[in-house]
Amino acid sequence: MSSPHIQSVRNMKCAAPFLLVLLASLAALPASAEESGDPQRGLTLVRQVCSECHAIQVQQLRSPNPRSPTFSDIATTPGMTATGLTIALTTPHAGMPMFRLSSQQRADIIAYFLTLRQSGSQPGK
Repeated sequence: MSSPHIQSVRNMKCAAPFLLVLLASLAALPASAEESGDPQRGLTLVRQVCSECHAIQVQQLRSPNPRSPTFSDIATTPGMTATGLTIALTTPHAGMPMFRLSSQQRADIIAYFLTLRQSGSQPGK
């Protein structure tokens, strides 16, 4: 009969190869939407789907629907990250239709949003 400590060491040795494979798999994935999304495709998509209600470009100061925030305002909200944008795009909002987007379409839209942040807009303005 082995001690609990020896059994624990054996369990870790068995798990080590699995963990290495898992870490290698994760390292091969894109770190964020910035790496896998195409902002130009994102702009094309938001022109088709979002521009009826939202101001989608920095030059637009007001959204066509006054209750809809501008994309610049969304993009420059403090703490708005690719993860936050993913949640926003996959969570229903009052008054906003729920669109079925592929993961690539989401990545493209997020990449576009992140270009708005880098365009020099003032955070939260």
